[in-house]
Amino acid sequence: MTSLRSWVQAGPNAAEGIARAVIDFAVQFLTEDHEDVADVLCQLEAVGVGQALDAHPAPAGAHPVRLSIM
Repeated sequence: MTSLRSWVQAGPNAAEGIARAVIDFAVQFLTEDHEDVADVLCQLEAVGVGQALDAHPAPAGAHPVRLSIM
C-alpha cells in the first residue's frame, strides 16, 4: 500500500508501476503453486456473480441471463 500511495503523487507516468504492483499482489496472494492468475481471477468473478444473483434474484418471468461467452 505504501508503494501505491507514493505512486499517486507521481501522476499518470506511474500507471505501469501500479499495474505491476497489482499483478504481483494477485500472483503472491491469490494463487497457489502452478495456478494461472487469469484462471483464479475468472473463478473469483464467477463466485462474485453467483453471490450477487443469489442476493438479488431476477423477478419471476424475467429473461435468463447468459453469464459467459463460452
